[in-house]
Amino acid sequence: MPQASPPIRAKPRIIAIANFKGGVGKTTTAVNLAGAFVLREQRVLLIDLDAQCNASTALNIAIAADKLGTRYLLHGDDYQVPDCVYDRGPYLDVIPADPDLGELEQHLLLSPEGRLRLRTKLAQCAEHYDVILFDCPPSIGALTQCALIAASEVIIPVDVGFFSIDGLVRMLSVVQQIQRAYNPLLSLTGVLATKFDSRTTLSEQTVQTIHTQGLPLFKTKIRVSVEIIRAQMARSPVSLYAPGSSADVDYRALAAELVPPYKPSRGAKRRGQQEVQE
Repeated sequence: MPQASPPIRAKPRIIAIANFKGGVGKTTTAVNLAGAFVLREQRVLLIDLDAQCNASTALNIAIAADKLGTRYLLHGDDYQVPDCVYDRGPYLDVIPADPDLGELEQHLLLSPEGRLRLRTKLAQCAEHYDVILFDCPPSIGALTQCALIAASEVIIPVDVGFFSIDGLVRMLSVVQQIQRAYNPLLSLTGVLATKFDSRTTLSEQTVQTIHTQGLPLFKTKIRVSVEIIRAQMARSPVSLYAPGSSADVDYRALAAELVPPYKPSRGAKRRGQQEVQE
């Protein structure tokens, strides 16, 4: 079982949101946690590592394969983080994916140096951010490995249901392997219950099962909310789209668990950044 230790309290917090299973709320958590951090005046960098580009789309960014983004950042040494960021406000930068990002998987699997590249490049810009978030693809391939190697922490979203719990064991094994081989400082910050409905026994049973396995579980549970879907359609974090909604309350509570107490950043960044293709 991966070591569950207190997260490293250093700037930036580098958090991979990962689970090889799809549909558990990885992208929803990445985008809306970024929004909750922004409201706390934390400087955030969100990196989309999924060729489905859902996190990028949710923040109203779409790039073609020949535009700078995650793929160019990971492919070689020609481009650094500042070259690839797209400005989404005074506290939020995004490095978007493009649909051809998956083509990098084989290259990165054959190149241990390539899987370390993200960690190396982020170290060169650490002072610009308070929080860096990775939205990982629904796999345990090279792109997810890049995130886990670069991160100081990992959050594993789990939606309620038997098969999600069954898949959690496999994901924990991957985290443990990365700890041993590449990143001994990687910490399992917590398992996040998503699509939670207190009216059902299944939701409570899922949470109890995680507890019995001795895994760290966030106090915050992300409840089922139609406002999350509406915010996705509006291409906005739910905390900005529907303040006061249950989803807003939940993601603000999650941000507070991760960065207590509230402490504004020293100031918003303003650098030359990419134009967004709307």
